[in-house]
Amino acid sequence: MTVSSKTEKILIITGDGSFGNQLAVALNKDGYDHVTSVQNGTEGLKSIYDTLPHLVLIDITLPGIDGYTVLSKKQAEPLLAKIPVFLLSTQGVPINMRNVPPGSVAEYIMALHADPADIVTKINRQFNHAGLAANMAAGGAQNVAKKKLLWVEDDRLIGTILAKKLLSSGFDLYHSKNGEEALDTLKSVIPDVIVVDLILPGMSGFDILQAVNADARLRAVPKMVLSNLSKPSDIEKARALGAQKFLVKAATSLDQIVSEVRAMCS
Repeated sequence: MTVSSKTEKILIITGDGSFGNQLAVALNKDGYDHVTSVQNGTEGLKSIYDTLPHLVLIDITLPGIDGYTVLSKKQAEPLLAKIPVFLLSTQGVPINMRNVPPGSVAEYIMALHADPADIVTKINRQFNHAGLAANMAAGGAQNVAKKKLLWVEDDRLIGTILAKKLLSSGFDLYHSKNGEEALDTLKSVIPDVIVVDLILPGMSGFDILQAVNADARLRAVPKMVLSNLSKPSDIEKARALGAQKFLVKAATSLDQIVSEVRAMCS
């Protein structure tokens, strides 16, 4: 029987290279084509930023920095905090719950000789692969492969993280760091959706929305605000300037952002 390819990216961070390899092999056999395994906490944290996985499996005992530190540093970045985590203890060391940030772990796996097949079952449950949802999602990126997205954001870290996510999700991305760059891009590009931060150097996100609405070519383009401002007055002003969607960065996961942008493009 042919195993359907599964598109989720999984990152395994474990000091036990043998166990990490066994789990990666089991996931590959089950159809997961994007599995990365590292054996060092410092390298694992870097891999979270570089690969933006859909799920991270972290062992608490690691060379370099330990699993608790990796988890805490991940949770400190709002755009990474929503990535689900399975916290592992595969070497018989009890998990110290005082070192686990509240709400940061989706599943705890404590077993001296953990069975990779059991973990694969838990991962399938996490992604709802028991049903048809995954097969439907697998074709989703193809549907937006040619959708053009203009995104205005000046924060370098957020820009790097979200740009990687949007590009890997199949968008044709135009990233501007300020309003002047964005308006210059819009002279030659009519995007399928525009996403703006509100706090920017020079022109604010409100100014950009107003300028877009004043241009007959762009008035009908769907517009989203992605900002850490969340006062009702900010939301009302953005909507009055044509923003159909308002997302708060700190309260929204990477996958939610992609899903909302994708819905606006359809």
